[in-house]
Order: sequence, then C-alpha cells, then structure tokens
Amino acid sequence: MIINQKIRCIMKPKLIILLVFFSTSIFAQDFFQGTIITQRYDTISNVKIKKISEGKSLLHISYIDDKGNTQNPAINSIKCYSRGEDNFVRIFHNGEMILVKQVVKGNNLNLYARHINGGDTYFIEKVFDELIKVPSIKGKFRKVIGNFLSDYSTVSAQIKEKKLTDIEEIVHICNKGETL
Repeated sequence: MIINQKIRCIMKPKLIILLVFFSTSIFAQDFFQGTIITQRYDTISNVKIKKISEGKSLLHISYIDDKGNTQNPAINSIKCYSRGEDNFVRIFHNGEMILVKQVVKGNNLNLYARHINGGDTYFIEKVFDELIKVPSIKGKFRKVIGNFLSDYSTVSAQIKEKKLTDIEEIVHICNKGETL
C-alpha cells in the first residue's frame, strides 16, 4: 500500500508535465508565421495565423498579432495572406473576386485551388493574361486545357492524346519551358 502511494506521488508530477508538454506542442502546431495584406494594401507582418481546413481558410482567418491579441478580421477585408508555406490570394472569376490557395506560382502559369463542398476546383492562369476554371470532366479537360495551352504545342498535343492528365504536372512542365 505504501509503495503504491509512493509510486503515485512520483508519477503524478511527471504525468502533469507530459500533459502540459503535449498540449502546448499541439497548440503550437495550430499556428504558423504569416503576413496579411488588406484590401487597403496595409501589411500586417509577423503574425501567427491559425491553421484550419483548406475550405475554411478561404472563408475565415484568425491570427495572433505582435501584442498577443487574437484578431478575427472579415475575410472580405483581406486581399491576400501567407500562412507558413501556403499562400492565399484573390482572383477575378465570373465577375467576382474570390479567395483561392496558390498551388503553383510560375513564370508562365499559375495554378490556384478552391476547396468547396468536399472537392477541389482548380483555376489556371497565364501570368498577366487570361484565367480559366479547369474543367473536371475528362473530355472537356482535354479540349479546354489543350486549347488554352496551345502556346505549348507539345504539351497541348499530349493533353489531347491523354498522355498528360495531372494539372499540377502540366503547369510545372509549362513553367520549366520543357516539351516532352
């Protein structure tokens, strides 16, 4: 009986220390260093932005400012923001500005994604030029993306021949200027 009490006395502080350690490490993983640019082009640097799901990242933002205060600005007041390695920007599509995740930033093409209703919608942009929504239907994908990338004749032909089907791979190839 006395031995069990001694073991409990020794183990209790260690258990508390372990719980505190794990809870703070889990909490620390929820926030990433970032920068926010508002619609008025104000820059808010060195903030810790809360990591939430891809879909919610396009609808809500919560961050801890340099004074330790939690801020929850309206997402419409944000032009773009970075959170760790992720970048979220606004694009103009179908007459409105929408917030999207930048998947690939390149010299020739940019690729954006928007996670809505459990699925991803992709947008491809020729830098400083046209932006289109990437069709999800295979036959339409080949035709629309093949025609959109007609400047890259070899890549365009391989898309139409079903040899290239992954939009990220296609964007990377076009940004490298390579032909297959």
